[in-house]
Amino acid sequence: MAGVLVCPQPEAVNAGKIMLEQGGNAIDAAIATAFAQGVADPIMTSVGGNGTMQIFHAESGQHIVIDFYGKAPLKATPDMWTDKVIGRLRADFWELEGHINQVGYLAVTTPGTVLALYEAYQRFGKLPWNELLQPAIELAAKGFIVPAELSETMSRPDKDGLSGVATIMRAVPAAKKVFTNDGTPLQTGELFQMKDYSETLKIIAKQGPAAIYKGGELGQAIIEDFKKNGGLLTEKDFESYQLSIYEPVRGNYRGYEVCGNGPPGSGMQIIETLNILENLNLQNVQFGSPEYSYMMAMAQRAGFVDRDKYLGDPDFQGVPVEQLISTEHANNWAEKIRNEELFDVEGLAVPESKETTTVSAMDSDGNALAITHTLGSPCSGVVVEGLGFIFNNSMHVFQPYTGHPNSLAPGKSRTTGMSPTLVLKDKKPVFVTSAPGAVKILTGNLNAIVNFIDYGMTATEAVAAPRIHSEGGWVDVETRLYYQVHNYLEEKGLKIVKSEKSYDPFFSLVHAVSRDPKSNVLSGGADPRGRGGWVDVQ
Repeated sequence: MAGVLVCPQPEAVNAGKIMLEQGGNAIDAAIATAFAQGVADPIMTSVGGNGTMQIFHAESGQHIVIDFYGKAPLKATPDMWTDKVIGRLRADFWELEGHINQVGYLAVTTPGTVLALYEAYQRFGKLPWNELLQPAIELAAKGFIVPAELSETMSRPDKDGLSGVATIMRAVPAAKKVFTNDGTPLQTGELFQMKDYSETLKIIAKQGPAAIYKGGELGQAIIEDFKKNGGLLTEKDFESYQLSIYEPVRGNYRGYEVCGNGPPGSGMQIIETLNILENLNLQNVQFGSPEYSYMMAMAQRAGFVDRDKYLGDPDFQGVPVEQLISTEHANNWAEKIRNEELFDVEGLAVPESKETTTVSAMDSDGNALAITHTLGSPCSGVVVEGLGFIFNNSMHVFQPYTGHPNSLAPGKSRTTGMSPTLVLKDKKPVFVTSAPGAVKILTGNLNAIVNFIDYGMTATEAVAAPRIHSEGGWVDVETRLYYQVHNYLEEKGLKIVKSEKSYDPFFSLVHAVSRDPKSNVLSGGADPRGRGGWVDVQ
């Protein structure tokens, strides 16, 4: 089948290519790639992770979001960490005694990745389930040469109250054995194999999610290990875990339908910000101009003001989605921006790590999807002996104090910048965008959508163009824009922070696929800020 798929890992993208060449659709290709990403970038994702995906299935017309966020263990309590706080770090992150919210068994939420990928396969896949896992199984068994980026990440030291990967990988003996050379981080050029994980994936290929969630052998091994090491996860957490499946949050931007995920994800915020930009007539100003940069910065900031006030798990508190994406609400913000009113975000968004990954795909039949999945910031370091994969540390994203929309509660999902987004024209997908990179995910996706719709950029141009990110009392400006706009923005009363690199991965690694509505030709764009890869099967 003809199709295009893009993701940040060249080692993993081949899995999608194999599925398309075997007659699979974009859903098959993305699922296979997602499993392979857990091998190629093992601290970014695994079957111990979580995330969100959006799928458009052309044949049935179904268009859904599947949220598979990590859920706080049922044994967790809202105030379990209030007496463990050492201090507040950058943005709204908190350092706890022993870094127990970052490293080790207490940092782990119930994962949902296998359930979600299996759900997508059952609904929309064409190829057999076990075939979708085969590329990841082989990659884990045979291994691959460690790239410089992975080695650099594995060597990252402790900094600013946050545990570095080098420390995390030495915290649990099983992790040290698999992911270090006797405590030394993986080095560029080494052959890295994950033979235990290959065997784990073989079991999942045969048994599906039941191997973990219905009392299977993997689930039993996990529960016993957590019980032995003081973790909170129990059999009830796995048995009671449920995916959240719903229709996307929808908005309209200049004749295009923009479809995003709902709370606690950030698709709603992208739509809100686009509404503000449309009210400001952004399309009438030149891309990258001082006026463009001011509008983009302030519209983003407005979205983050509302994010802090309202965003949370909708199963635990109300989130006024329709109000926030309404035209009236956008008009109110646009009026403030036109009047050059300055406003700040009272409590900055909880910073997620850049250790997240993504995949975007479309095929010639009109199927489209994006999956963004993660192990957290960057991961817990927990590896169950013999299973070979790392668990998430998504407990670290919760507020340690009660009374906040993102405060800890048993069974609760934390807020996230993850926001895989589909753009439709005449009810058919024409643009798919997704990214890793914490809350920069949503501004990266936002920028890509604006570039595609307002400025007619190709997928490659849309993800490569210089960006702005504004979530608080400052504006982060990529170097390629900085010298054109910094004086203007400062005169408007904004504090400007210049990025360190011309193509700075700080701004997230956006991966997009577009379809020409006239010719139906597909094209993909892998963000040049990373080392992403793509396949184009005709």
